[in-house]
Amino acid sequence: MEFNINKLLLIFFFLINVNASVITLKEDNRYKISTKDTKVYKDETKNYSINEIISRVFSDIKNDRLNFKYSGNTYWLKFDIKRTTKESYYLKLNNTWLNEVNIYYVKNKEVLKEYKTGLKYNHHSKAISSNEFAFPLDLYLDSYTIYLKINSANPILLPLEIVKENYFLKEQNFNTIFDTVFYACVILMFFYNLFIYIISKVQIYKFYLSYIVGIIGFLLYYDGYLLSLVFYDTALLNELFSYLFFIMIFISISVFSSILFQSKKYANVFHNILISSSIYIMPLLCLLAMLLVYFNLLTYLYLLHKAIIVTSIFILLLIVSITIRQFVINRVIVSKVYAFIWVIFMLVTMFYIMNFVLGIVDIQLMTKILKLNIVLEVVMMSLLIAYKLKISNEENLKLELKNKEQELYILRQTRLASFGEVLNSIIHEWKQPLHRINMISLDLEITYNKKGLTKEYLYHQLNEIETQTKYMNDTVTQFSDYFNPKKEKEKFYLIDCVKEAIKLLSVKFNKNSVNYLINCTDNKISTSGYKKEYIQVIIILLNNSIDAIVKENIQNPTIVFEIFQRDNIPMLCVIDNAGGIKVKPIDKIFDANVSTKDEKVNSGIGLFIAKRIIEDNMNKKLICQNHYDGAKFSIIG
Repeated sequence: MEFNINKLLLIFFFLINVNASVITLKEDNRYKISTKDTKVYKDETKNYSINEIISRVFSDIKNDRLNFKYSGNTYWLKFDIKRTTKESYYLKLNNTWLNEVNIYYVKNKEVLKEYKTGLKYNHHSKAISSNEFAFPLDLYLDSYTIYLKINSANPILLPLEIVKENYFLKEQNFNTIFDTVFYACVILMFFYNLFIYIISKVQIYKFYLSYIVGIIGFLLYYDGYLLSLVFYDTALLNELFSYLFFIMIFISISVFSSILFQSKKYANVFHNILISSSIYIMPLLCLLAMLLVYFNLLTYLYLLHKAIIVTSIFILLLIVSITIRQFVINRVIVSKVYAFIWVIFMLVTMFYIMNFVLGIVDIQLMTKILKLNIVLEVVMMSLLIAYKLKISNEENLKLELKNKEQELYILRQTRLASFGEVLNSIIHEWKQPLHRINMISLDLEITYNKKGLTKEYLYHQLNEIETQTKYMNDTVTQFSDYFNPKKEKEKFYLIDCVKEAIKLLSVKFNKNSVNYLINCTDNKISTSGYKKEYIQVIIILLNNSIDAIVKENIQNPTIVFEIFQRDNIPMLCVIDNAGGIKVKPIDKIFDANVSTKDEKVNSGIGLFIAKRIIEDNMNKKLICQNHYDGAKFSIIG
């Protein structure tokens, strides 16, 4: 009796096991394999061989799709094939993101043929030369059973179909052409943006270039090209590189979005969360996944992949929120177009990720939509950023021209002030010879009236007048040379510049009782540049020091000039004892809007002009520092 019960149970299990619908291949071009056509066995041990699994009891699939989402288990699928035609067919699995895909062709519990492929395998047993998981159904038997072993740390979504060979080859050709055009467009836009970055040096292009590289690399991995073309014998490197590309994508789009839409300014909270998520959390998750992959610790890898997917969607939602906010508050049309395109791209990407888990839309169709969206986004964003850059350059050029005009105006004002100082010096230099000529004239008149004017005495006095007028002429010539607009670089001695500057400001030195001292290690220390402008800088420094001395009412005011060489570099230092510079940081003294003086007396623009003359016009350096009880200005070069 016991034997009969066991026999009945075996017959019962056998009937359950063979109760799957048979897929009959007739003349149709395509057969979609549904849950009604297949049965499933969940192998929680992951260790069953095909010979062991054949005797196992398979059950019906409860969900509407062949979608097992994330799972740490291995799934076996089985379905029966019946042929009524001699046409050749292929079994396609439209998910290239599975770790292991093993297929077995079984007849009467005997394995007739098998293939092993997937992200975890080096493709030594792949069925055909393709980036897809496709297997030929070339067994011309009336019927047989196919067993599929699926194991993956990624979503286990299994869109299965059987396609006639000629249609399969046409689809392959179309997909190859589509992918070639896609990658060609994206690579072309990469070089377009690279060219603009090289020319403009705008930092935002650097992140956009990184984003494009990440997109290209990750899609090559997702499409299977990275494994089939590059890492054919090193599947581990294929996976490791995929994580690196994934990190690159999310860091790049996050930083790019934050810069483009000024999230730090307009959405600071979202900005901080976005940067933390993309720069710290996402890389950390991916690096942990890389470690698990490298050491083949795959038990919990699928849980980590869940976290990566959730973090990806979260980051995309943050970017969408920031972009929508920018779209609302920004009134510039170009910026609104940026925001609109970016929002559409982010939403499509987010739906693609969710669809990859849920299987709402056909994966191949959704992948093509994503690629078209990427091409449109890259082209439009590249053109818009270039247009924005052009507008920005035009605005910067206008601003630069305006600043140049302002600087020229300031320079003219400075030179007029210098002209006033020089004019005072000329008047001072002329007073003595004019007084002398006047005295000679009076002497000649008195001598003539007294009948004592001799020929020799007349010539002597006339020669004296000529000497005085020559001195006056030389003085005017010397000062007029200072304002000569002729600009030719020349070699000149530093001590000569100091002496000429002192002479030009001799009236101011005398009026304010300012002493000066020249410490020169070698009178032949020279430099090259524009001598008149160099002298003007010394005059500006001297005016600044003398004004500070007068303001602080310094006792025994002194200005010291030091001329020396350091490492064969000529140096000129102007040191005063006016109490030092109170501005902090001290380098702000050279800013155009900073002055230590009364604004009614002086705007402080002189030091700004001096620094521009020395550093921009003559490629030297002008620095300042507090030195004992005063300030020290050094011209280096």
